[in-house]
Amino acid sequence: MDITEKARELGLMLANSKEMEIYKNSESVMQSDEKSTKMMSEYKQLQIDMVKRTRAGVEAQVIEDTKQKLLAKQKEINEYDKTNDFLTSKANLEALMKKVNDIIIFSITGETACSDEKCSSCGGGCKG
Repeated sequence: MDITEKARELGLMLANSKEMEIYKNSESVMQSDEKSTKMMSEYKQLQIDMVKRTRAGVEAQVIEDTKQKLLAKQKEINEYDKTNDFLTSKANLEALMKKVNDIIIFSITGETACSDEKCSSCGGGCKG
């Protein structure tokens, strides 16, 4: 049994999974929709602005205003079907990848990748 061949096989299975298919389809729909791409671009720019302003130490009100704009844009993205479908499919694909990684870690170490003890130390919380 060749480890790299099994890794390749796993990669192909992931590439052909329903989660990947749904993700690619929703990504394509989102990228071909002008409203979606504009909202995502605006959101990314607001994130960049927030980081720059925080690092620059600008006044608290400017940071708060930027934060509120960011939250409003996030709400708008979540409420628009095409961007919401994309984000949901991305989260589902990431969950599958995490599950596969957790199984590999368990197989190597005999320990679960995420437990109550470990989550309390990292603060990330378990997502299953």
